[in-house]
Amino acid sequence: MDGPDMNYDAVQARILTEIPDLSSELRKAARFLVDHPDEVALVSMRVLASRSEVTPTTFVRLARRLGFTDWAAFRKPFENRLRSGNAPFAAKADALVLRGPEAIFVESLRTNAANFAAAEAANDGKEIARACAILERAQHVRVAGFRSCRAPAHALVYLCRMFRRDVTLLGSDGGSLEAELAALDRKDAVVVIGFAPYSRELGPVVETAQRHGVPMIAIADSIAAPIARHAEVTLRFSTDSPSFFPSVAAALAIVEALAATMLARSGPAAAARVRATELELQGLGAYLPE
Repeated sequence: MDGPDMNYDAVQARILTEIPDLSSELRKAARFLVDHPDEVALVSMRVLASRSEVTPTTFVRLARRLGFTDWAAFRKPFENRLRSGNAPFAAKADALVLRGPEAIFVESLRTNAANFAAAEAANDGKEIARACAILERAQHVRVAGFRSCRAPAHALVYLCRMFRRDVTLLGSDGGSLEAELAALDRKDAVVVIGFAPYSRELGPVVETAQRHGVPMIAIADSIAAPIARHAEVTLRFSTDSPSFFPSVAAALAIVEALAATMLARSGPAAAARVRATELELQGLGAYLPE
């Protein structure tokens, strides 16, 4: 299908197919377009360039690479998608304008509220069910998240271990990540969590899982993320923040919701294991007396 004849779904599919072969600058622009389709239809190319931190001509080159004569032709499927009312989620919040230190706290809370809403809209029930099914079938679930994504990775492991013992955090044993990866089995499952720029340690995790045929679930900021390329399911979160550093609040919300969904699907037996685990923790003095 030639560029002028492509609808939005075809354009998105073409972008995802082309991304691995694009230059770093074109790849950056392509990821932004995939994740912000409403903005493509609503704002100027100059504004898109500013928000994605590429030059306007990068978008023109990308449009031509994808088979369109110019930017206006490339933009048309995005406009038609928005006009049809089939947008998968509402447009992201406009770029925040910092109004001094007094505003940052409130802006952070509001932005994360928008991130939660975006996560709810971007991850439908079918994808959640697929992710749960993969984890339920696995004889061992291994979770990878590094640097700021260590928090949601650790949270997923901690919550799941309340009702099942076969969930572990990769890279937690004195730096022996390679030894842990060597033990991967195709009956296992791997969860990888990350956002751009993606932690170097995620590379060998993804490569090893792919090589051994281990099913992967990606929790990422983009469906075009390198950690999502070979994942069976990708759950997406926004990192928007008025702070100097991207937010992982929505990633934490996703892992909490995923663990809760898994528990609900597992039934009374899983609830009984939570009760037993809680009693054991109390007996070990894990909590301060009230």
